[in-house]
Amino acid sequence: MQKKLATITLSLTCALLGLGTNFALAIPTTNQQGDYPAPPPGQRGGRQVNWQVVDSDPKGLNCRMARQFQGISVDSIDAPPDLSARNKHNISQWPVVFAFKRGQRLRAETGNWDNQIMLTDRQGKPWLPVSTSKGNCFVRANSNFIRPVREDAVTLKPLE
Repeated sequence: MQKKLATITLSLTCALLGLGTNFALAIPTTNQQGDYPAPPPGQRGGRQVNWQVVDSDPKGLNCRMARQFQGISVDSIDAPPDLSARNKHNISQWPVVFAFKRGQRLRAETGNWDNQIMLTDRQGKPWLPVSTSKGNCFVRANSNFIRPVREDAVTLKPLE
């Protein structure tokens, strides 16, 4: 019995360290509205970096950023506190700075301590910050628009 426990412990350690085993993180799930809920403020862990666009709009999935925040890295220590204020912004009215095509992969911004960064707008709807060639912007965190991609817990590389 002790040998079996040692083997299980070693296997789990190897998986967590990424030594020869792909260890996938739990995939985020939606609520009844199809939203990927924003984690509680200050929660550590629970990040999901890799996403894919599933929006069927031929014009693509709009990625928005307010003019006053354009060029600012969402996860930067220099990001203004006003940017991360929850339930404050009307994000759906911010200018479109980028559009993603159906099937395109997205890379979410995560903060220090690997926490998931997500804002909620005035209506309480979640928005996910993603990276583009033009900087960070926000996409609606809803299953009608994006889906999480399974990823390796250590390398964060997609497993699909």
